[in-house]
Amino acid sequence: MSTAIASEYVRKMVERETAGNGDMENAVRRLARKHGLSFWQLMHLKAGRAKAISIDAFTTIRMAYLNHCEEQINQLRREVEAVRGEHDDFEDLDHQIATLAEKVRQAKGR
Repeated sequence: MSTAIASEYVRKMVERETAGNGDMENAVRRLARKHGLSFWQLMHLKAGRAKAISIDAFTTIRMAYLNHCEEQINQLRREVEAVRGEHDDFEDLDHQIATLAEKVRQAKGR
């Protein structure tokens, strides 16, 4: 558990949540609401200004990040399904997506 790791989780989630220029604060607000976190807590972590973090806050942020990763995996799975044709062989890609999804599930169990 470290503030640096939590900050990195927050930066990655905000980066993926942001819809474009000028949307960063809105992205942080959406993430805060979605995961039951404080806007300012996320802003301080994103900016690297947080000096310490409680175990509960770290655990919540870690779980939010893993949930975010799971959503990204599901989006990738849907995209692959959308382009799959009769003659396309995506078996290896499907296996890699399933493996990644399993790794996230295992991490969530820890």
